[in-house]
Amino acid sequence: MPSKLKLYLAKIPGVGHFDVMSTQDLTALPASFAAGTTVSYSKTFADYPASIWSMTLYLAGKKILEVAAVADGDAFDLTIAASLTERDFDPGVYKWEERVTNGSEVYRVAYGRVKIEPNLEQATEGSEQDWLEPAIAALTLHIAGRLPRGMESYSIAGRAVSRIPIKEAMSLRASLKSELARSLAPGKITRPVLVTFTPPG
Repeated sequence: MPSKLKLYLAKIPGVGHFDVMSTQDLTALPASFAAGTTVSYSKTFADYPASIWSMTLYLAGKKILEVAAVADGDAFDLTIAASLTERDFDPGVYKWEERVTNGSEVYRVAYGRVKIEPNLEQATEGSEQDWLEPAIAALTLHIAGRLPRGMESYSIAGRAVSRIPIKEAMSLRASLKSELARSLAPGKITRPVLVTFTPPG
């Protein structure tokens, strides 16, 4: 069987960037992948050789997906084609499981959850912007006294930004900036900020 030369991105634990790895390094469904991209991996089960058993991957969430593995000796090669998640496939957290069968017996051999990220090829302006960014911008304008007309009703956690006291708005902005920093640099420790909400009136 020809060597697999396709390359995929694998997230480095605790680091906010990705490294490139070949499909032969993947021995299980990754924890996450982007819709509209190809995912391939190969795995074996001592008790269920692919020469005797067949295997199918099932995903269930906002959508459902079923993918049959291909036998490579006693190993199972499984590929989720990019076309299967390319169009109208809702991103989100999906449950998955792998089942093997020999015709009369069926066993679940592995299961878990996978996060399917949005297909950025189909993104529109602002569709994938983190909500923290416009919230921080609105608080900054409010603190500076320059909240433009039309944004008075912009709300955070159900509260209009224009009605948040300046001192509280500064504390809330610092908290949101800290949260944004954590999302951009997972694994790094940022200074916690205590936010106190004061009821209107």
